Amino acid sequence: MKSVALSNVSVRFGKLAALTDVNVAVGEGQAVMLVGPNGAGKSTLIRVLLGLVSPDSGALSVDGAARRVDNRFKQQLGYLPEAVAFADNLTGRQVALFFARARGVPKSQVDAMLERVGLSHAARRAVRGYSRGMRQRLGLGIAILAQPALLILDEPTGGLDQEGLTVLWSVLAEWRSQGRLLLVATHDIALMERRIDRVCVFSAGRVLADATPAELRARAGLAVKVVFSVATEVEARALADGLRGRAHDVVVEGEAVSAGVTPAELLPLLELGAGSSAVRGVRVIEPGLDDVYERLLGGAA
Repeated sequence: MKSVALSNVSVRFGKLAALTDVNVAVGEGQAVMLVGPNGAGKSTLIRVLLGLVSPDSGALSVDGAARRVDNRFKQQLGYLPEAVAFADNLTGRQVALFFARARGVPKSQVDAMLERVGLSHAARRAVRGYSRGMRQRLGLGIAILAQPALLILDEPTGGLDQEGLTVLWSVLAEWRSQGRLLLVATHDIALMERRIDRVCVFSAGRVLADATPAELRARAGLAVKVVFSVATEVEARALADGLRGRAHDVVVEGEAVSAGVTPAELLPLLELGAGSSAVRGVRVIEPGLDDVYERLLGGAA
């Protein structure tokens, strides 16, 4: 499996339009992030891929050919739900063995998986004694146990500490480097930004935007912050006076001057700084992807 696409998918629950003409595609080695407020349609889209919801219209294609969400297709999926739940009286290893049998995975791979997600030390402990983060890691391990071509993660960062996040980042990097497919639904936009290729923004059951983070920033048109470093506060105040009228939100902070400009105004401002003998260094700080997301949703509203 090198690509998966849902085309013109619509789902209705009675009078509620959960999805309307939605198009989402994941290509080889790509990670696509689904974002949007609660009830925007992200979970419904995932349920369509899992075969839990039948769309009223639309089509699924795999590698360019029409497909059904049948058992053959599902065997190529790995899924981490938003809220993982396991039998509390079983040990972590027993839970993993159960899912290994269900997916036809050799028993020998279970211990390797538990090592991969950092749970070897707790493999023989009952799941009731696991923290939320440990349960999340066990769920991630089960999702990748059969090495699926398409890995679907719903709020994968929930409950994870830094060690758990490191495991998650490692899995995401592996899936991308090996040309497999990733679909990630999350509210942790800023945290996930550097680990994905495209962002699909949902609003009221429709796809509001589907683009790279850079393309979304350009579309939102939010201000870019530029910080100039100088040698003295006197030079900082002089530079700030020269920037006013060319930029907004000009602020002097000790031996630094910050200013906000639109993306179109960025290059002229940098050239102005380069022409000043007082400037020792410059930093360009782009708006956070979460700010871009809020702007896009605000525009839709």
